[in-house]
Amino acid sequence: GQVFALDAASGCTSWSWKADAAVRTAVSVGFPPGSGPSPAVYFGDEKGAVYAVDAVTGKKLWKTQADDHPLVRITGSPTIYKDTLYVPVSAMDEGAEWDRTHPCCTFRGSVVAIDAATGRIRWKTYMVPRPAVALGRTNEAGTPLFGPAGAAIWAAPTVDPARGLVYAATGNAYNEAEEGDTNAIVALDMAMQNYARWSKR
Repeated sequence: GQVFALDAASGCTSWSWKADAAVRTAVSVGFPPGSGPSPAVYFGDEKGAVYAVDAVTGKKLWKTQADDHPLVRITGSPTIYKDTLYVPVSAMDEGAEWDRTHPCCTFRGSVVAIDAATGRIRWKTYMVPRPAVALGRTNEAGTPLFGPAGAAIWAAPTVDPARGLVYAATGNAYNEAEEGDTNAIVALDMAMQNYARWSKR
């Protein structure tokens, strides 16, 4: 979870900063409106938190939780465009199924649009439209099974300013209760009326 800023000329460490969990994403850099002369760096951790840190001083500007699922993580880099950060949300819900007491699966992938200056969530769109419910059966250990679930977004979204769209690639459904935009390329309206413009499997 340690993030380092290195002097580009010498390679010496300018500052380091420790997140609350491991950091797997690349760091995105931007100048949000009102941020002053210093850029900010943005990244996510493996507990689903998104951070903004002053690129010059290493001071934390804000931290926002992208999702409250217990196994959520941010693996794709946040994409910044103008004053908005577009964050892909994934999880290890399906991967935890080795523990037969784990009630698989309830996670739904999403894209979260965050105000780059304040950390406030502007909108959030789930790739599976409705929350998981009990499927009325159990695994061999007697643990209830849930669905629909899945469509995690593991990679950075792509911004298309000319069309006003954000594109994201989704992962698989976690069980046969498949619903929503799994294994798809999805286009979302940047201005967001909370709907997908299109999806293509």
